[in-house]
Amino acid sequence: MYYFKKKFTFTKTNIIKSKINKLYQSHNKWINTALKFGCSREDAEDIVGDMYLTITKMLSKGLDISYKDDINYFYIYKCLKSNYLQLYNKRKKENSISLDNTNELTDGEYINFNEANTIIEEQLDKMHWYNKKVFNLIQNEYNITELSRKTNIPYHSLYNTYKNTKRKLIKSII
Repeated sequence: MYYFKKKFTFTKTNIIKSKINKLYQSHNKWINTALKFGCSREDAEDIVGDMYLTITKMLSKGLDISYKDDINYFYIYKCLKSNYLQLYNKRKKENSISLDNTNELTDGEYINFNEANTIIEEQLDKMHWYNKKVFNLIQNEYNITELSRKTNIPYHSLYNTYKNTKRKLIKSII
C-alpha cells in the first residue's frame, strides 16, 4: 500500500512539473502580458513569479489548467491580472511622501519628530476616550470598514470621528 501511494505522489509531481515546464515555455509571453497592465519590468517579473507559485499550488490541489491539448490562456491571464491588482492595491495602501511636494528647509532648520510625536500623544490624552480609541484602532489595526463591521458602529460615524481627530492633531503640530 505504501509503495502505491509513493508511486502515485511521484507521478503527480511529474505531472505538475511537466505542466509548469509547458507554462515556462511561454515565459516571455507572460512577462509581456504583465507589462501591458502598466507595471515596470521588475514588477512584471514578480507578478509572473507569483503566477507560477499560484498555479503550482492549484495544480497540487487538482486544478486542470489545460484547454484541449494546450494551456488555458484565459485562466493564466486572469491569474496574472489578479496578481497585478493585488500588487497595485498593496502599493496603494503604503504610505509614501513625495519629495516634490515638501517644503525645502533652509540651513539650520530641522524637523524634530520626537517633539511632534510627544505633542500628538499629549493631544490624544486630552481628547475624549472614544475619539482616542477610534483613532488608535484605525491608525494601527483596522480599516474603517472592518472596525464598523466588528463593532456595529456606523461607517460614517467612525469616519467622521477619525477625520476630526486627525484634523485636530494636525492643527496641534502646525
